[in-house]
Amino acid sequence: MGQNIKFSVKIKEDDLYRFNLHHTYTGSQGIISVALFVLLIAIWILRFSVLSPIYRVFYPLIAVIFLLYIPLTLKVRVKAQMQQEVFSYPLTYELKDEGLWISSPASEEPAVLPWEYVYKVSTWKEYLLIYSNRVNAYIIPISDISAEYNDTVAFIKSHVEDYKLQIK
Repeated sequence: MGQNIKFSVKIKEDDLYRFNLHHTYTGSQGIISVALFVLLIAIWILRFSVLSPIYRVFYPLIAVIFLLYIPLTLKVRVKAQMQQEVFSYPLTYELKDEGLWISSPASEEPAVLPWEYVYKVSTWKEYLLIYSNRVNAYIIPISDISAEYNDTVAFIKSHVEDYKLQIK
């Protein structure tokens, strides 16, 4: 393609939290926690009349714990992650024919993700996500790159296999 594309984004705590929440609830851990919540509430409703008073309180309490455990632990984990030096600065992305170059004042050398090693590229809500594997992704808020967004997507589409693209 020839022309490199370069932009910088600063990941905010909310961006990282929303990505982790999305990733968790579309995976088995999130699905199981929601299913257990629904199951406990269903049992509680269907069996309420025969439950002892302690279980009338116990079932909804445990159900709420299943529902809130993941978001609360993710919130704590994201707060800790945001303390890392890499999140103190904007990340600079440069799309080159060889791959995606990610640099930060926190590291001396840029990280390089060759296009053939990109696991998946997708859009979700207002984010462009470039996955380096099944779990980890570079989170790029689309609002931060609105001027370069169309060129960025076109560049990615010309360098990444179609089956890895889930861009809306």
